[in-house]
Amino acid sequence: MKKHTTLFSKEIDFREYLPIITPIEGNKYKTNIWDIPFSIKKISYLTHSHYRYYGKFPSVVAGQILDELKPPSDEYYVLDNFCGSGTTLVEAKLRGIDSIGIDISWLSVMASNIKSAHIDIKTIKKELLKLTEIFDELQQNIDIPIDDFTSKWFSIEATRDLACIQEYLVSMKESQEKHFLLIAFIGIVRRVSKAHDGEVRPHINKNKRVREVLPAYSKKVIDMCNNHIEFMAITDENIISKCIHGNNLELSNIKIKKKCYLAISHPPYLNSFNYAPVYNLEFYWGRPFEEKYSKAINFHKNELKAHPASEKITQGYFEHLRKCYLEVYNLQEVGSYLVVVIGDCTRNGKVIPVIDNLVDIIENIGYKVHEINYRTTHYSLGKYAYKHRADYHGDEAEKKDGVLIFKK
Repeated sequence: MKKHTTLFSKEIDFREYLPIITPIEGNKYKTNIWDIPFSIKKISYLTHSHYRYYGKFPSVVAGQILDELKPPSDEYYVLDNFCGSGTTLVEAKLRGIDSIGIDISWLSVMASNIKSAHIDIKTIKKELLKLTEIFDELQQNIDIPIDDFTSKWFSIEATRDLACIQEYLVSMKESQEKHFLLIAFIGIVRRVSKAHDGEVRPHINKNKRVREVLPAYSKKVIDMCNNHIEFMAITDENIISKCIHGNNLELSNIKIKKKCYLAISHPPYLNSFNYAPVYNLEFYWGRPFEEKYSKAINFHKNELKAHPASEKITQGYFEHLRKCYLEVYNLQEVGSYLVVVIGDCTRNGKVIPVIDNLVDIIENIGYKVHEINYRTTHYSLGKYAYKHRADYHGDEAEKKDGVLIFKK
């Protein structure tokens, strides 16, 4: 297996952590177990670590899909219609495959585009140095936002220093380098807050160690720069990699001369969480940028609601997925593939068979099941480690995590 040498003389093999695949005989469809016995740190290689995304699409799952279903020529591209933080775009670029993503969150769109782009690292470091040099002056002149939200989640010092970085970024001219620095800024908000770092929904951590904002930001920027240099050393800048800010129910708005051979879809899991409240700290500090980058799309009102899994939300969830996969079907030609990464859920102690429901919905659209894969994920996180066939914590034997492959 070929390894890639970076500018740091460190060998990077982005296929090293691909799932271990075991066939299962005797099922209606071709079926496998995809086991991922690796830690989050190991599979967050290169630019995948730029932006912490809760409910993240594992890099190696996207990589395995792309290796199995690589477009037959450069006349085709790969689509991700729930682009999130750009996992598919990064993995596609590593393999020299053109890719287009779409997401309704401006933050997700920016993170995706930054993670998969070639960036002027020297300019970023110069801007960081400039910010550091004038930081004391900014601290003396900044208007500190004091409100119930900041008082709850941030110390007065953290609020002041976050406001300083925010003001500096607002003053910068539009560029990829500004967006890079903005994603780094958003990336430290949870870290310097009073909230637990690892919990999905923000909760106050009374025992949290205080982190100073500027050192945390400087470290984040430098870490991102180092990872980005490695990424750029082994990718082709000319490969298309772009996330569009828009609605995945309107794929006809995608303007590209190439054809969609493969669509990869990782929607929010039913009864898991909604993204707007999970990212309320980040969206708070992103407010000065939201009007410019959101293009009048209100993410907070228009995101696909997945929680709580009431009857109304469950019905709306499956109807949205039906519509968006019909959009994909109409975009593709015969012989193309759709891959949906999704898991079952529980409501009131009972399993909702999301996987089986989606198989029925997508087959009714016109696709045929090509392969069913059940995913086990360990991630070295104790209670979050899935057992055989991705039974969540082992309590519900029928609750599975799936990688569903369909063919038109």
